[in-house]
Amino acid sequence: MIGGIVLAAGLSERMGEGRFKQLLPVGGRPMVAVVAAQAADSDLDRVVVVTGHRGEEVAASVRDTGVLVASNPDYRLGNMTSFRTGREALPGCEAFVVLLADMPGVTSEMINEVVSHWHAHQPWAAICSYRGRRVHPLLLSASAMDEAARATGPRAVWRLLNETAAVDDIEFDLPAPTDVNTPADYRKLPE
Repeated sequence: MIGGIVLAAGLSERMGEGRFKQLLPVGGRPMVAVVAAQAADSDLDRVVVVTGHRGEEVAASVRDTGVLVASNPDYRLGNMTSFRTGREALPGCEAFVVLLADMPGVTSEMINEVVSHWHAHQPWAAICSYRGRRVHPLLLSASAMDEAARATGPRAVWRLLNETAAVDDIEFDLPAPTDVNTPADYRKLPE
């Protein structure tokens, strides 16, 4: 079984102006709902959205997507706490696809490519690469997720993956989807 974990617990501090990016509209829906719907429509077996800051609003926004919701009470301690919360919400998974709630350009077809890579190769871990640029989603085997869940510090998962030789690249001949962190990033999204 392959689980999907949508990380949606953050404070959205870089967005400024009191804006909470997970709930900003994209195509008429909250950004996190777009990501959750893409994950739910993919070949993933189960999907959980991990909430934290403004968790009730985030949970309400994804209610119609068919995903699970797990609240991370420790979200202020960093995104590794959300990895742990997501893993605990999806017991029995042999692999996890980790998605960001602020990357609405990751389509269900792209997620399916990641799932297909798992079925074909079963790597310890894999990172999506868009014309040579490594960004989310991530694919973590259960053992890689266990190691990631123990990692600490800033960019802990990226450090772990970059220091390990057993990480595949899943190549896409596309520009990298926008990771929405700032108002300028949000303006880059298609209407």
